[in-house]
Order: sequence, then C-alpha cells, then structure tokens
Amino acid sequence: MKAAPNKATSPKTTPNLISKDKCGKSNTTSRETYLKRARAKYSQLKLINALVKLNSPLKKSYEDSVFCSYSLMQYGNTFTSKYCKHRWCKICNRVRTAELLNGYERDIKKMDSAQFLTLTIPNVPAEILKQSIKEMLATVRKIQDLRRKKQKPLFQCIRKLECTYNPDRNDFHPHFHFIIDTENAAKEFQKEWLIYYPNASIKGQDITPAHNPIELFKYFAKLTSKSKKDKKEIFKGKLRNQEWHYPKALDIIFQAIKGMRIIQPMGDIKYVEEDIKEIESQTIEGEKYEIHEAAIWKWHRIGVEGEKFTYDWLNTFTGELLTGFEPTERESNYQKRIRYLPT
Repeated sequence: MKAAPNKATSPKTTPNLISKDKCGKSNTTSRETYLKRARAKYSQLKLINALVKLNSPLKKSYEDSVFCSYSLMQYGNTFTSKYCKHRWCKICNRVRTAELLNGYERDIKKMDSAQFLTLTIPNVPAEILKQSIKEMLATVRKIQDLRRKKQKPLFQCIRKLECTYNPDRNDFHPHFHFIIDTENAAKEFQKEWLIYYPNASIKGQDITPAHNPIELFKYFAKLTSKSKKDKKEIFKGKLRNQEWHYPKALDIIFQAIKGMRIIQPMGDIKYVEEDIKEIESQTIEGEKYEIHEAAIWKWHRIGVEGEKFTYDWLNTFTGELLTGFEPTERESNYQKRIRYLPT
C-alpha cells in the first residue's frame, strides 16, 4: 500500500456517476458530487463531535453521523456508501433535499402563483419548545379541518417546520415555511393563524413569491446562529455578524422535533417520503474497471504536523485520494466556531 500523500492531490478520480432515485430514474453526476460531499463532511466534523460529547439522549445518533459516508466500497464500476439518515447531517440533507424537490416538483409547477408563506410565534424558552411545536402543528391541522367543515377550498401547500436559536436571548424561534398555491390563499392562511396567535409579530408573518422552491427543502434547523455582540465580517460582499455553532442549543432543537414530520403536504398534494435510503450505490460512467476490481476508500486526515490538514477518502489499497478536497481558510475557520452554553 502506498503512503498517503501529504497534499490532497488525486492521481485517480472518478468522473461521471449515475445514481437511481426512489422512482427508479437515473441521474448523472460527476466527481463534483463527491467533492461537495467531502466539503459537507469536513464542515460538520467539529460540530458532530461536540454533540457527541454532550452525552445527550441522542448521543448514539450523533455517533452514527460521525461515520456517515465514512467508507466507500468499490466493486468494479460501483461505489456504495452508508448514510446515517439523520436530519442534522449535511451529507444526508443534500440527498434528502434533492429527493424532496424531485418528488414535489410536479405539484409545485401546478400552482397558479406559488408563494412562500412564513408563520411564526413569539420566541420560547427551551423548557417549552417541544410543547410549543406540538401546539403549532395542531393549530395548522385545526385551520385546515375548519375549512373542510365549512366546505371551503382546502389550502394547497407544502409545510415545513423550522427552528432557530437566538444566542442574545437564549431562546428559540419555531416557525413554519410554506409553499402555497396563490397569494390570496397565503393571506387567508396568515389571517387565520393570527387568530390563534394574536401576540405574534405581524412583521414575522411574511408572504413573498416563491422564485426558488428548493429553499423550502433545506435544513429544518440552521446549524449556526448570529449574535449582535459578535464582530462583523464580509460575506459575499456584505458585512454581517459572524456565525457560531451552539451544540447544546442545537441538541435541544433536535430532541424537541424527534419523531415529528418536518415536511408535510396539505390539501390534494401527495406525500413524498422524507427519509432517505441507508445504503446507496452509484455507478461510474466513462471508466472501464474490470468486473473483479475492488477497493475500499476510507475518510482520512491528510497532512503532517506543522502543515494544514485536510480530509479525503483514501484508497486503502493504493493510497490514492478520491476528490482532492482542500478546505479554504474560511471553511477551516467555520468548522472551528463552537460555543458552549453556560451549564
């Protein structure tokens, strides 16, 4: 076996990949797929390890995420990896987002004038977060059921539960995002929501055209939070406060939503399974491997003391690297921004 190179170079990389979704359709990807996966896995390393150290009831699940896509099994032209399937995992969320968007795309395209609708409640402390979310879910069901009883047209929409953490107030902001078929329907829904939550800020209830539906299917919990007390930095040409990971706060959110559906269709829209497959195989297009050719690629830290470390999948037989991923300075700093709440 060759020694691992100090630098993340890839003498042999996989070009085009074909994977099958749940509907049996094939989509062609490229080496960029694994490069993005490497970036996602690297960026969450410190956070997932911090979550494991909390000794939370979810510790075993966090440990599973440490090993998500840890090994890639190659046999001939086929690469197989195992996913942890957890909602906080960036690797699994990339797969989940693609599958949900593909599953709901037809219904979204049928909408006359799709709108993003945001419905909120006042921030709540950790102690009542789970109960508050349950009440919010019940309220949405009541609103739809009441329309059914009054023989009004049902709301045609897709609902997403989301929760963020406010480090300045040390409380939580559970809220809903919807893609709903028309602006009039969005206004009606907003009006009925405020009957149940009259103390909710009207500014927090937002309606805007849904130009980019993929936003609905991204993370249910933002993994970083901003404090007004933090220094500012330039990001994409704009000045903003630095973002930090708060593992304890995230663990509170993850425990609160355990067992709940994050994405839920309403009206006549058909439900699309939110979960992803535990094992996925992808077949390389354009390479000519012998049918008996096999290899194991393992996630590995690359580098020597005194140099900048990076991570990649290492071929345990040849020492070759799969993607050539090298984190930028910004990605390296992002990974390290961990803050612990007072106990």
